[in-house]
Amino acid sequence: MTAAPAPVSELDLGSITITYLPDGEFRADPAIAYPTGHDDLFADGLDVVDEDGMLLLSIGAILVRTPAHRVLIDVGIGDRTIPLVRPGAARDAFMRGGALLRNLRRLGVEPEQIDAVLLTHLHADHVGWIGGGSDGTTPTFPNADFWVADAEWAHWNLPETRGEAVGPRQHELDLIGGRRRSLAAGVEPVPGITAVPTTGHTPGHVAFEVRGSGGSALVVGDAVHCPAEVLRPDLRWVGDVDPGAAVETRRGIATRLDGSETVLVGPHFPDVVFRRYDRASSPQLVPLLPADRGA
Repeated sequence: MTAAPAPVSELDLGSITITYLPDGEFRADPAIAYPTGHDDLFADGLDVVDEDGMLLLSIGAILVRTPAHRVLIDVGIGDRTIPLVRPGAARDAFMRGGALLRNLRRLGVEPEQIDAVLLTHLHADHVGWIGGGSDGTTPTFPNADFWVADAEWAHWNLPETRGEAVGPRQHELDLIGGRRRSLAAGVEPVPGITAVPTTGHTPGHVAFEVRGSGGSALVVGDAVHCPAEVLRPDLRWVGDVDPGAAVETRRGIATRLDGSETVLVGPHFPDVVFRRYDRASSPQLVPLLPADRGA
């Protein structure tokens, strides 16, 4: 079998519902994505490449609906394609999106109804729908506050990082900055959602624990790109700012999930974004199919 982008899918945590909203897809040469070696991608029988042998990842956002709030964790890449050109690469690699708002509206939710946007970090494929209109300066989510860690905000406002293709565009920084609120360990942007520092991929990367009356989930953003990185945390992703810290973060996520009923939510995972960590025999990530709808 080959990997495919994950579909709209839902996880019921009792008083809180989590829904994965696809925006697009991410294709990369595995040898470039994992420059220190990628054989471990295939060691556990995971489907992570397409029919051409390209690493296939999903791009999307997480909608969290609580009794009082509608929240987005990240907001996809937007209606655009970003080529991923690397010296010596012979295969077409890119990130592209465009489907997020359609999928949001399919659930009966309008952008104006989103009251908080929680940003794991500020890479381009996580902030792409911040602004709209012809020049991108019209707020897509006009009633939302934007929650970002201080270290992340400072990093992308440095002169040497402004304008990087993988980072936020200036209009996105401007829109976020006008309504930014600070994330730190243990902060609850809304009741039931708690910030969990997961540095390494970027200096201020944050995951989010979502806890409802019937279970909990950990939304890991880019702390984990594909399931193999949890099972083989020493895999090194090309885009990690601090590779050593990123490995330690992935080890910490595996430890946190070991023996727990908490569901791992990997928004970049192909096929199924909701998975359980199981060490019954050897470590594996068991997919929770959309029909499961439970924690």
